Amino acid sequence: MNAVWSYIQPVVPTAVTVLQDVRRREEAPEGCNSPMTASGDLVALTCRLRTINSELDVTNLSLIPSKHTVSLRIECSDVLFFQSALQNKSFVRLTDLRELDIHYCKLGEVPPEAFLGLTDLHNLTLRTYNTDWSAMALKIAPHAFRDQRNLQRLDLGDNNIWTLPPELLCNLLNLRWLNLSRNKLQDVTVLSFSRGSRFCAPGLRAVDLSYNHLVSVPAQAFAALKNLQALNLSLNGIGKLEDKALFGMYSLEVLDLSGNLLTALPPELFQENKRLTKLYIRNNSVSVLAPGLFSGLDLLLELELSSNLLTNTWVNSETFTDLLRLASLDLSNNQLSRLDAATFRDLTNLQVLKLPHNMIESISNNTFNGLFRLHTLILSHNKILEIGDKTLMGLIGLHVLKIDNNEIFNVDSQSLVNSTGLQELDMSYNYLKSIPNLIKNLKSLKTLDLSGNEIDQLHNNSFSSLHHLTVLRLASNNVQNITIGVFSNLTELQVLNLSKNKIYAVEKGTFIKNIILEAVRLDDNQMKNIHGLFSELENLKWLNVSKNHLELFDYAFVPKGLQYLDLRSNMINELGNYYEIESELSLKIIDASFNRLHDISASSVPDSVEILFLNNNQITRVQPYAFFKKKNLLRVDLFANRITNLNQNALRLSVMEPTKEIPEFFLGENPFDCDCTMEWLQTINSLESTRQHPRVIDLDTINCRLLNSKRQSSISLLEALKLQFLCEYKSHCFSLCHCCDFDACDCEMTCPLNCTCFHDDSWAANIVDCSSSSYTSVPERIPMDASEVYLDGNELSSLSSHTFIGRKNLRILYLNNSKVDVIYNRTFNGLKLLQKLYLQDNILKELKGYEFDHLGLLQELFLHNNQLTSINNSTFKSLVSLQTLRIDGNQLKTFSVNYFTNNKMLKSLHIGNNPWTCDCEDLDMFKTWLDMAANTVADTNVITCAHNDSEGTSSQLAIYDLSSCSNITETQKISREPYIDYVFLPTVTLGTFAIVVTLILLVFCNRNRMRVWMYAKYGVRLFYRSEFEGDADKLFDAFVSYSSKDEVFVTQILAPELERGSPMYKLCLHYRDFPVGAYITDTILSAVETSKRTILILSENFIKSEWCRFEFRSAHHEVLKDRRRRLIVILLGDVPQRELDPDIRLYLKTNTYLKWGDTHFWEKLKFAMPDAQPPARGQQHQLHALVAQQQQQQHQ
Repeated sequence: MNAVWSYIQPVVPTAVTVLQDVRRREEAPEGCNSPMTASGDLVALTCRLRTINSELDVTNLSLIPSKHTVSLRIECSDVLFFQSALQNKSFVRLTDLRELDIHYCKLGEVPPEAFLGLTDLHNLTLRTYNTDWSAMALKIAPHAFRDQRNLQRLDLGDNNIWTLPPELLCNLLNLRWLNLSRNKLQDVTVLSFSRGSRFCAPGLRAVDLSYNHLVSVPAQAFAALKNLQALNLSLNGIGKLEDKALFGMYSLEVLDLSGNLLTALPPELFQENKRLTKLYIRNNSVSVLAPGLFSGLDLLLELELSSNLLTNTWVNSETFTDLLRLASLDLSNNQLSRLDAATFRDLTNLQVLKLPHNMIESISNNTFNGLFRLHTLILSHNKILEIGDKTLMGLIGLHVLKIDNNEIFNVDSQSLVNSTGLQELDMSYNYLKSIPNLIKNLKSLKTLDLSGNEIDQLHNNSFSSLHHLTVLRLASNNVQNITIGVFSNLTELQVLNLSKNKIYAVEKGTFIKNIILEAVRLDDNQMKNIHGLFSELENLKWLNVSKNHLELFDYAFVPKGLQYLDLRSNMINELGNYYEIESELSLKIIDASFNRLHDISASSVPDSVEILFLNNNQITRVQPYAFFKKKNLLRVDLFANRITNLNQNALRLSVMEPTKEIPEFFLGENPFDCDCTMEWLQTINSLESTRQHPRVIDLDTINCRLLNSKRQSSISLLEALKLQFLCEYKSHCFSLCHCCDFDACDCEMTCPLNCTCFHDDSWAANIVDCSSSSYTSVPERIPMDASEVYLDGNELSSLSSHTFIGRKNLRILYLNNSKVDVIYNRTFNGLKLLQKLYLQDNILKELKGYEFDHLGLLQELFLHNNQLTSINNSTFKSLVSLQTLRIDGNQLKTFSVNYFTNNKMLKSLHIGNNPWTCDCEDLDMFKTWLDMAANTVADTNVITCAHNDSEGTSSQLAIYDLSSCSNITETQKISREPYIDYVFLPTVTLGTFAIVVTLILLVFCNRNRMRVWMYAKYGVRLFYRSEFEGDADKLFDAFVSYSSKDEVFVTQILAPELERGSPMYKLCLHYRDFPVGAYITDTILSAVETSKRTILILSENFIKSEWCRFEFRSAHHEVLKDRRRRLIVILLGDVPQRELDPDIRLYLKTNTYLKWGDTHFWEKLKFAMPDAQPPARGQQHQLHALVAQQQQQQHQ
């Protein structure tokens, strides 16, 4: 039978598995499917249905194959809460069925003939899980199991059964196992197992009644179950057991009464249960154990009395009489206050004794004498004060002793003299002031825990005899220093815990003999240096030195096989890697949080690392490619540092395998600036498809500081607009600008004195902020490419002609609150792209009509709060794109409809708070116009007119009555006929001339950009002379000189693009192609002479390494002093100008100068390169030959 069931397995899909007959394939009903069984002629069916015969479904179980179906499992949906129903004779055709399981079907009852016909059924499981519906209880009809005479296992758990019909189980003569757990049975007599009942289920071996609502067990409740071996009554509410509650259960071996409300046990409760081997009475409230209660239980092996209320009154010499075979006794969590000598004297076979969490203060001498087989003794969490020489006498077989969390201050050195086989000793959290001498005799000891004591010194002989010790815990003591000989004899030590002491020094070589040490904890001490302590421990895998005073760290301090390193909460300012061994380490987890780190580079991060915690440091810089080649990376935490700017390559990763998860980074709580280099961070999570950037988990929490904002200081990174990512600059010269060394250079951007200037990444936004800078006139050197200029809050007085000439990109101009009283003709000449002009809060008195000429794209004009008394009719005529105009808050009296004749796009107009006149000759026209423009005028409610009377009264114009102005004649009304322009031809001529001149100027100013664009687009070089004389015969198109620390950039990015891109160039790389052993000066000379261009990768690494070498610098000086037109300088990263020597500054001013990351970087670089030639073979060998020839000539 068991061989058949072992092959029945559930199937995954939504419906049901049917094992089909090999001789005759019958179709399974809908929703059912089955695999084959090993026997071939048997069918096992598993049906996963929504419900059985509910308002949703009509289930026809008659479709199930009748022959050879031996197993049927029906699973209803555990999501849909609809009641199911079993019908009579549901399985009557399944005469071969031996196993029936019904799960999750919410049944309210089992009808009397539900299982009719299942005469060969052996196993029946019915679990409705009605506990999910507290109001639904399962009711079973009488005689529901009358045909199941062969039933052996019956599982009715989790059904919310409150009661059972009398004698329900009486026909089940072969029943061996019954489960009624997790129901709501309150009375055990309903099972008909008492002596007076009909002879029901006489063959039962195990009954589980746990998790019910039983409150008592009456006498002879199970008397009919003479063959019962296991009874589980745990986790009910049983408060009382009658005297003969277990009467008649002669075969009982396992009894579980745990988790009830028992306070006492009848003295003769176990009188007829002589075969008991396991008895569980834990988690009750038993306070009384009658003398002789356990008498006669000489087969009992395991007794659990934990978590009761037992005291010494009832636990004494008579309590455990006759328990000669008892192997395990648990008395934990009681109220024992002492252990007497005779308490355990009869327990000669006891192996495990648990007494933790009592109130034991004293242990009599020889209490454990005679317990020769005891191997585990637990006395933790008591109030023991002292261990005398005879307290533990006789424990010759003891392996584990735990007396932690007591109040022990003294331990006699002879107390464990007979326990030489002890392997684990826990004396933690007591009051010991030194290492107890008793351990000297424990030569088999493997684990020793002395944590939480008051030990302040470790001597060289403290552990001298513990040759087999593998685990030593000394945490939470007062140890201050450790000398070289303390652990010398612990050659098998694997785990050492010295955390939470006061250790300020560990002598070098202290662990030199502990060669198999795997884990060390020295955290929460006062150490300042770990150099020389661990580097030789090849087996060390786990090291924690957090919460110390470490200031210096280098990866050379730890062994290369270390996998976990905890450095958090120290004062480390650098993850040093002097020997550049990042590729040789095995570290997987590094926690360097809460330190003083300020810079992270590729050498700071081992290649093997998976999880890296760098949060809560002082990191201001993450260098480009810091995480490149870290292929195992899973998580990096840079949270809560001082990072204001991140280069896009700072988070650049090696290409991840498609099957590998993208690493997760945390960057929140950093003071990021919304500068021009940070816009990329907004979209970093959309770069996952490239698999070269991590996923920033807390991207939505990152805020950044706006560098130029009058309204708010910070903004969510994801909400920042493109034009809000700005960088400050003092002076800037574009790479294609050649007049920066001369005055009046239009393509040089120089920020005026006392001003602050910003630009975005593409220089499309160029903001000049000179607000409140005490200027009395407009600064002369405002950059020509400025897009926004702030001159508000100054004392400019007048704006002269052509003040802003040449600022062709200016779109927004602030001149408000600057005491401007007059605007001269052509002040804004040349500002053809101006869109917003702020002139409010000045002292303008008159607009003569020419002030805003040629501002055809102006959309917003603010003139409010001035002292304007008159506006010429043609003032706003040329502002054809004007949408917003404010002239409110002035001294205007007369209104003309000619003001806004050409302003067809005007949407918002403010003209209120002016002393408009109430004269009838103007008023009718004004009011008529106001009615027509009601949707445009935004401040109608504050437009008033003043009367010419002595009282100075005024009226609101919108409701003013015009009946007093009936004498107005037609001749006084202002004509609305369009203005005819009689100068059309001259205007067109002048305009055409201006356009031609403008185009010529644009071509001249942008000639270099046009040349780059033409070459990138069509491969044509404009205004460019052919190759330098003799360049056609050069071996290489370019020689690349760079620092070895920038080799990743050169070999992984620059060289592949130039050598394998389009066009394909021939490069000579410094560290790749130079012959080994050649003089550096000769090699550089030869490389430059055989190359058409020289590319210099100028970086901070280059300045601090290569350029500091005399022979390297002299070679570059010698060769490049006359070849500057062939030099291409590429700036990599931020290079401090103050660290550049005069020669390099001169190179940057007189040569092609590119910055990595600039817009159109590759196009500009390839334009500066020579025309590529077809590749030739053997360049390296030719270079080697030239170098060798040159050296030979020098020797001659």
